[in-house]
Amino acid sequence: MTLRSVGTRSARGKAARFSPRAARTELRRTEIFHSLGLVLQERGIAGITMDEIAQRLGMTKGSLYYYFKDKDDLLYQCHMRAMEVSLRALREAAGLRLPPDERLRRVLVAHIRGITDEVYGAVVLTDIESLSRPRRRRYVAKRDLFERAVRDMIAEGIREKVFREVDVKLAGFAMLGAINWISKWYSPDGPWTSAQIAEGFADFLLAALRP
Repeated sequence: MTLRSVGTRSARGKAARFSPRAARTELRRTEIFHSLGLVLQERGIAGITMDEIAQRLGMTKGSLYYYFKDKDDLLYQCHMRAMEVSLRALREAAGLRLPPDERLRRVLVAHIRGITDEVYGAVVLTDIESLSRPRRRRYVAKRDLFERAVRDMIAEGIREKVFREVDVKLAGFAMLGAINWISKWYSPDGPWTSAQIAEGFADFLLAALRP
């Protein structure tokens, strides 16, 4: 799977969802994802049922099943939405003629904003082992694509001497692991805005790579 193929599939998906009815359904799904993010921040996904999710979201169970087949489908779609935010940032950065450190910074900022602003962050740390095997494979394929792209930018920065010599794979794990953990402590009512956190984290992580 490449960034180009991901972008093509995404474009096809947007075209398929263009009808007014599909747009309304998509908007409602997004609202559910945002509400689910708040629920997950409070409790987590383990042991929670569709009945409880519907109750916490102020919906009937039947209404929730209209948008999602089951809890597995709901969790999977939320994981995929979170990852698409990051993949979109990669596609946009790939089209810019910028040094690797600047491209990586843009991707990291967008990745962090996706976790904080889009309220998908709470799902980032949920156990993907709870997903069905086919869905888990599809999600992991996209996640691995993103992680490889981050490592590629680190490696490119090393070759161009804007980053020091480091273990590329280890550096990628350290970066993305630190970012994913933001969802554990971030609060919109906290002392920092999501923009401040994204910019500050990106600067800190890139500083660790510089000569």
